[in-house]
Amino acid sequence: MNNRPLKAVVLAAGRSTRMKSSVSKVVHLILGKEIINFLLDSLVDVGLAEEEIIVVVGDNEEEVRRAVKRRVRYARQEQQLGTAHALLSTAPLLKDFRGDLLALVGDNPYVTAAELRNLLAAHQRASSHCTFISALFPGMPPPYGRVLRAVDGAVSGVAEEIDATAEQLAIREVNSSLYAFDWEVAGPLLPRIGNRNAKKEYYLTDIIAILKKERRRIEAVRTEDFRVAIGINNRWELQEAQKAFNDENLRRLALERGVTVLQPETVTVEYGVEIGADTVLYPSTYLAAGTRIGRSCRIGPFVYLRDCQLPDYTELAFASRSGSNS
Repeated sequence: MNNRPLKAVVLAAGRSTRMKSSVSKVVHLILGKEIINFLLDSLVDVGLAEEEIIVVVGDNEEEVRRAVKRRVRYARQEQQLGTAHALLSTAPLLKDFRGDLLALVGDNPYVTAAELRNLLAAHQRASSHCTFISALFPGMPPPYGRVLRAVDGAVSGVAEEIDATAEQLAIREVNSSLYAFDWEVAGPLLPRIGNRNAKKEYYLTDIIAILKKERRRIEAVRTEDFRVAIGINNRWELQEAQKAFNDENLRRLALERGVTVLQPETVTVEYGVEIGADTVLYPSTYLAAGTRIGRSCRIGPFVYLRDCQLPDYTELAFASRSGSNS
C-alpha cells in the first residue's frame, strides 16, 4: 500500500428491531466478544491507530463506549436517517482530511484484516475514487443492495433490495457496505445524496451513481468468502456467527494447541480461554472468558466454567464454577 493518509469510519448508530432486544446490536456478544470489536480488531491489524478510527453512534453511545474501551473518536448521529446521513455526521472530524477513508458497518464480524488489505490495495492500485467489497452468493442473497454492472463489467450502481426491479433482484452479487473512498473527491459529493426511495433514507450506496455521473473511477473487489458481506441483523444470524467462530476456535485448539475436543458440536470455547496441551474436552462443555486450564486435564461432560484457573491434571465433570480456582 502507498503512503496516503488513512482513516476509518465505523457506522454503529441505531438499534435493530429484528434483534428483539433493548441492547444495541453491535454490542451483542459472539463467544464473549462484542460484534463491533471484531471489526475494530481488524482495523488495528491493518495498521490503523485507534485515534484514526471514528465510530458513529446515536442513542446507543454509552453502551458502545463501554464495549469498545479504545482511544477511538466518536461522532453522533442524532437521527438515524440512513448510512449516508451517518457518514455526514463525521464531517467536523474529517474537515481537513485528504486521503483514503474506509467506511464500514459495525455489525459485521466476518471482516478480516486480510480483506481490508485487499480492498485498500485494489483501491490504491487503480487510483479509484470509490472501491467496495462485493460478494457473490451461491443462492438467493440476503436483502442487500445488488451490484449493477454495465456490459463491459464496470460497476454502474447499486440497487437496494427494497427499490430493486425483478430483474435486479435476480442478481446474486451484493454490496457488502465496506468502502474505500478517495475522501477529497467523494466527501464533497455526499450532500448530493437524496432520500427518494421506499425508506426515505439517505443511502451511502447512492454515492456510486453520483461518482459515475461525475466520471470518477469506481471499483468492486469481489471477496472469495461471501460471509464477508453478512451483517448480524437478528438472533439467528448471531447464533450462526457464534457457531462459525466457535468452530474456528475448536479447530485452532486441536491443530495448534494439542487439545482433544469430543463431540465438538456440543462444546463452546469463548475468546480469552487458554487450554494446555493433552487436555480433553468432553461433550456439553462451555468454557467462558477468563478461564485458564492446564495440561493433561479432563474437562466435562456437562461443565460450565468462567474466570476459573485449573492446574495440570485436573479432572472435572458435572460442574458449574465462576471465578474460582480448583
